[in-house]
Amino acid sequence: MSARSGTVSEYHALGSRRMIMAMKGRQGFVDALHAAALDGISVNAHSSERPLWLFSRCADFWLASGGASLGLLAAVLLILWHGDRELDGMDFVLSEFHLGATYDAIIRRRLWRQRQGDVLVVPLIILALTYALSMTGQAMLLTSIAMYAAVWHRGRQSLGVARFYQRGMGGPVSRAHDFLFRGAIYLPMLAGTLAYTHLAPVEYEGKAYFALSCGAEITSIAGLAAASWVIAYLAWTLWRNRGERVISAAPNGLIHQGEWWVVLAHAVAFGSGYALGASNASFLLVLAVHHEVQYLYFTYALVRHRGSFHAMSKTGTGVAMEDLDSKASYKDEHGLRTQAGHAISFLVWPVIGFVGAIVGGWSELEWLAPLGMGGLFCHYWLDGRIWTRRSSQN
Repeated sequence: MSARSGTVSEYHALGSRRMIMAMKGRQGFVDALHAAALDGISVNAHSSERPLWLFSRCADFWLASGGASLGLLAAVLLILWHGDRELDGMDFVLSEFHLGATYDAIIRRRLWRQRQGDVLVVPLIILALTYALSMTGQAMLLTSIAMYAAVWHRGRQSLGVARFYQRGMGGPVSRAHDFLFRGAIYLPMLAGTLAYTHLAPVEYEGKAYFALSCGAEITSIAGLAAASWVIAYLAWTLWRNRGERVISAAPNGLIHQGEWWVVLAHAVAFGSGYALGASNASFLLVLAVHHEVQYLYFTYALVRHRGSFHAMSKTGTGVAMEDLDSKASYKDEHGLRTQAGHAISFLVWPVIGFVGAIVGGWSELEWLAPLGMGGLFCHYWLDGRIWTRRSSQN
């Protein structure tokens, strides 16, 4: 009997064991989502087969997963037709909010008390190294680090969001599932990077960088392999879900819709961002905005449900909790006030970060310039540390 066809307790027990095994030895942003799925998200006791959502099926579709594909393509058409002034401004605002959301998580959970090395010492070292490279004229090296770190960071976020939905359903259904899933995430990252470095070997966002030199043949093979792998993953996923619905009459199948929605959006994002971005840097803004909206959406969901996360961690993962897409809390005035309070609380540090960036731009002080790059590198590091299971329990 499968986890989804058994009792609620069996579902939780099996899912929790899979999640614990999968999280061992892993770090990075993806661990946050593994831990969230383990510590704070569970199915409704009255409907163990209903899939998990951050907020609701519709909201997650548009802001965290599949609907982003349509938004990305619409943004590409907007750039071709009108230009990128509005998109550039949106990227600036959201990028500062994005950084603020990371620092909000640190302040809210007081991580500097338990993770002083990760939260205080290492970021100071990163800032010092960034200033040292900047002062010694290593601008090309800094740009190269920013380019490849951005690819990794953006791709790992997609992996983490997809894993959130996957863990909510009990983990990969088979080794083939996990194999196809990982390839559908990592191959578009590799293909997008090779495409960009081949088509734009001199500059990244208008600055010189060290480009990978693999040639047109290898770049084409990587692109074809990535497209084929994503198609194979989607075909296999739809086939397995269809077979499960026929056999067990389960309306949702074995694989969460949110998972393959994220994979599809991820492939479209890297394809449109890095391949098209080689000829027009504005297309990289499309990927950046998608990345920032997805991150803000998820981090706000964690803030909104933080109380439930702590209740779960204290009582154990076998306890059924309120479903995330429940609409009951929105039906009364108290629920609306609570939601407004969560939103205001969440926006404090993002707004502070945005105001700081505006003031820094107005001041035009030369010694502040490396701080922006250093802050970006610190963000990559912190996202790789503060979302681990150990941190998520604080």
